[in-house]
Amino acid sequence: MVTERTFGYTARMRHVDLPAGYVMHEAVPGIEDYLRLRRVSGLMPRTAAAAQGGLPNSLFAVCVLHGTTTVGMGRIIGDGALFMHIVDVAVDPEHQGRGLGTSITAALLSHIEGHVPAEVYVSLMANGDAHRLYERLGFSPVTPEARGMALWTSRTS
Repeated sequence: MVTERTFGYTARMRHVDLPAGYVMHEAVPGIEDYLRLRRVSGLMPRTAAAAQGGLPNSLFAVCVLHGTTTVGMGRIIGDGALFMHIVDVAVDPEHQGRGLGTSITAALLSHIEGHVPAEVYVSLMANGDAHRLYERLGFSPVTPEARGMALWTSRTS
């Protein structure tokens, strides 16, 4: 299920070609779709509690539907001006190889280009071979000048 959400402005999305039968919506994915797409696309699984707390804080998000099924998603998080991070770009494997990941990322970048007040640092983490997709869209590795780092924390009961 897609949770329709108005982000307070209309996105000036560049034309995004999708194959016949696919539709892109400006929307945050529902929790079940979010968890399913992360799992089936090979991204690290997350809990429903974490998704429930995090998804509403998206700066912008899109979902790709095939019929009534959400088969792709992508979100932007950050402060909306200085730093934006592209996350959760995921496509159901049964629908991969059709350019949906590229279309999702292009829509997210279009939103950023249309709403950045001055300049913005856009970052993402590329899992597996996804770096090839992101490099085609203008992203480049930041090493050796910088090294991405992460820290996972969880609340203990």
